[in-house]
Amino acid sequence: MKTTNGGSETYDGGLSETRDGFSSGNSIGGKNSIFDRPASSSKNANHRKTNSDDSMGWFEQFDRFWFTPVAPNTIGLIRLLTGCLIFYITLCYSFELLAFVGPDGIVNQGLADHFRKDTPMYVMAPEWSENTIEITKTNLSWSVFYHATSPYWIWAFHLGFLTANFCMAIGFFSRTSSILSWIGALAYIHRAPSGLFGMDAMIMILLFYMIIAPGGEIYSLDHYFQKMRRKKAGDPNWNESPKPLILSNFVTRMIQIHFCIIYLAAATSKLQGSSWWNGTALWGVLANYSFNPMHISAYTSVLVFLTKHKVLWEIIMTTGCVYTIILESSFPFLVWNRKLKWIMICGSIMLHTGIGILMGLTTFSLCMVTLVLGFFPPEFIGNLIDRHLFRRSSI
Repeated sequence: MKTTNGGSETYDGGLSETRDGFSSGNSIGGKNSIFDRPASSSKNANHRKTNSDDSMGWFEQFDRFWFTPVAPNTIGLIRLLTGCLIFYITLCYSFELLAFVGPDGIVNQGLADHFRKDTPMYVMAPEWSENTIEITKTNLSWSVFYHATSPYWIWAFHLGFLTANFCMAIGFFSRTSSILSWIGALAYIHRAPSGLFGMDAMIMILLFYMIIAPGGEIYSLDHYFQKMRRKKAGDPNWNESPKPLILSNFVTRMIQIHFCIIYLAAATSKLQGSSWWNGTALWGVLANYSFNPMHISAYTSVLVFLTKHKVLWEIIMTTGCVYTIILESSFPFLVWNRKLKWIMICGSIMLHTGIGILMGLTTFSLCMVTLVLGFFPPEFIGNLIDRHLFRRSSI
């Protein structure tokens, strides 16, 4: 779509603003950004877009949803945060590395080999039957720490994975470091399954998508060095914003769909438990010594206070359960609505902030919030970082 602005023509990639907030404008936070357009022109553009949506066929809408080029700001920020998270996760293994992945660790080498080679794998029988059939005794598990049993080699691989994580965070050889970080994370997960609680699945999802995504196109050293090479070559446009890419949109959509599936699965599984129906599930979390800061006297005092006031207890516990169920079950459907999108996003961030604080699952919550960032339009992130944080980002 071509639009005229002050006598000059600019190309906005055929999409000024979609219903879910994505845009494919070439200038992020620049002159032709949606944040700089007059209110009347934005309203007219939205009206024209609505009419265009009504006349567009299913195939055209599908093509636009998945394959419209968008700026890589969202993907770049997700790559940066994912790199920081996996670096922190891997660093935490350092304090008890041999206890986690050493031959005489919590899960020793013999037990690890038994899980890997002798654990039977069962599948349901093809006919209607309550009995399962065993098909193999080989578990689909891989880890470099199955083979590197010397403390020197264990530390060598560990430091190598830490280096790859750091390079991913700063965007240096972004795709290669993402692949190595994914391999490293998988190695720890398979060798030390006793130290995991949901975080492992979420970080592996993020790492997998960062392998595919053009995460180094912005907010990275790769992008900075590319700019410097163009400047040295005399390119007058060396400092222009990254061009919209189809792959940026495709990977972002995959993250969005995957997150919706996670929420829908979480909601349906909760509905199968009686504690979510009778309103006691939240109390089981708040009063759990394995998660919460029971050593803080103020926290335990609040719990004791709630137990002495039954009506208040019922209101808070029921509200928490209903809020969680409604959010997780409605998010996959309402987040695509332009008017409700930000309400659902804010509700999700609030939920995982509460989980991080009340349950102590900080890393898991940060992984979930990073996945939620996939619903943030590139224009919003570009405007926030380029204008308010660094004024004019050079990376």
